[in-house]
Amino acid sequence: KDEVELYYNTMSSASQKVRVALGEAGVKFRPIHKVLPTSGAWETKSPEYLRINPAGTVPVLVHKGHPVYESHEQLLYIAEHLAGEERKLLVPTDTNLIKDMDRMVDKTAMVITSEMFSDPRSFLRRRAGNMLGPMSVPLFCANVKQNFDWMLIFNSLCMLPFLSDRKFIIMFLSFKIFDVEGIRKLAPLYKAVMLVRESIEFHFDTLEEDLGNVPGPFLFGEEFTLADVGWISIFQRMEFARWWPEFSGRYPRIHAYWTTIQERKSYVDSRPDEVMVHKLARIGKQVDEWKTTLEWFNQIYAGKKSK
Repeated sequence: KDEVELYYNTMSSASQKVRVALGEAGVKFRPIHKVLPTSGAWETKSPEYLRINPAGTVPVLVHKGHPVYESHEQLLYIAEHLAGEERKLLVPTDTNLIKDMDRMVDKTAMVITSEMFSDPRSFLRRRAGNMLGPMSVPLFCANVKQNFDWMLIFNSLCMLPFLSDRKFIIMFLSFKIFDVEGIRKLAPLYKAVMLVRESIEFHFDTLEEDLGNVPGPFLFGEEFTLADVGWISIFQRMEFARWWPEFSGRYPRIHAYWTTIQERKSYVDSRPDEVMVHKLARIGKQVDEWKTTLEWFNQIYAGKKSK
């Protein structure tokens, strides 16, 4: 049995940053890919997988049989227990900066709470990582339109009695019945999605300033650390869900920062394979089409209130 195993999904934002951290640390691991409910499969809800992670989520990092469930905790675990001499590639050499790094790891984590619907603005501003779900909704909707047939929806509905959290199934059913209008049919979800643009600006204003306070190219100067790894999942999802064009000409330091990160081998190795990249390109074109043909949809990205 391999000493280190990672249960992951190629499209999981949290999985990607853990894979980057493992790559930076030079850790050999056994990758175990799981298809998620967002793709219409339920591998993470099988009895076998629930014995590994009762929450039925990815990623799960397993070291000598010991599971670590939350991705931000996995990043810290990799640096502390797996990186060995390569720890210097993930943690600032200046120990006074470690607490700052830990805060950034937390800031870029996604921690779902009921606040997402009761007070979505506060939820999205509390952590940059909390934007991942709402900013992905257009991507999920386009994926349902292009890749979900009614048999897949039916199979998902059959899972309802076995799930405590049914939001994904309800969301996908709405998208299948109403097409892109399904976003507006789910009022609490639509409200959160309409706040994504201003939330990106809220977090990017701070990040742009932080990057201006160091010589760069990373958050702690020349050292690429877990603080930088945390932003990868957000930047990558912005690319797939077509958010980056909305910020063309703004935040020059962040654009340069993202360009530099994409040159790292650990990032290149963490990207989806060629087949998935082509699939995402087709889905992205659907999102672009909605932007140009539907005023209310374009307002999601423009950050304006819909009439």
